[in-house]
Amino acid sequence: MRYANAKLTLRTLERHRDVLLGVKIRLSRNIAGGNDMAALRLAREAADAAGLPVMVHIGDTHSPLPEILAMLRKGDVITHAFHGRNQGILDGRGRALPEVVHALAQGVLLDVGHGRGSFSWKVMEAAMRQNLLPGTISSDVHQFNVAGPVFDLATTLSKFLHLGLTLDQVIERATILLARAFRFPHQPGTLQPGAVADVAVFDLVEGDFEFPESYVSAAEPEKRIGHRKLVPVATVKDGKLYGSAGDSGGTRGMKDVSKRKKGPGAGSTGAFRGAMNGELGLAAEDANKPMTTYDVPI
Repeated sequence: MRYANAKLTLRTLERHRDVLLGVKIRLSRNIAGGNDMAALRLAREAADAAGLPVMVHIGDTHSPLPEILAMLRKGDVITHAFHGRNQGILDGRGRALPEVVHALAQGVLLDVGHGRGSFSWKVMEAAMRQNLLPGTISSDVHQFNVAGPVFDLATTLSKFLHLGLTLDQVIERATILLARAFRFPHQPGTLQPGAVADVAVFDLVEGDFEFPESYVSAAEPEKRIGHRKLVPVATVKDGKLYGSAGDSGGTRGMKDVSKRKKGPGAGSTGAFRGAMNGELGLAAEDANKPMTTYDVPI
């Protein structure tokens, strides 16, 4: 706690408004110990002064989750929300905590934050049955999970296709809804003409894909076989085209036990058309027209 300083945090936020979008705080016991609420109060102080949201990393906290939720407000984010450890969003019988339901009704968002230990199939399914859907889907990919179980954001998104979300619902949680949750200076998350050209292009392929959970407390992490997978094709950043997934197939070490093929109506433009038309305000009669293309420097 001797390094936690709300005033210095605020000064940094004000100095770097172009890149800083909120205050993230990790409250797990191995980081915060018994000081989680004191640390959260400092994060709250700095975020409120800057007019920005707080993102809280939960799981295995010293303080009960309801006490943490009581300090959050509309626009704040709970990340690593669907872990299988102590102090989660469900009680011991798999029912949503009333405080979680109340927080969501007040505008607090749930983020996935898959990571190395925060995606439990059973927790995710129980939450979805009670309409506790993630507001945003993130991978939390880093050096210790890039070889599995995370691999990449596309794999995390694909797990939610397996869970029953539509392509539209999956893509919007990594684009449009994410852009709404945080006040990005350049307003990403849209393909409207004139917007900054930040675009991820995917193929939607069919096959049998092994999707592992990341539940570090489990003796044997559960694996599911999904039949659709988003595969990265190319990335456009600020109008510039960067490389391609090429022949890698985007499987990144994942087991594919059948011959892959493109899903019906999928492919790179198909995936974008299906996921983005509704949010771009396109008329129904325009939905099947060829998508506008833009020249980008290579």
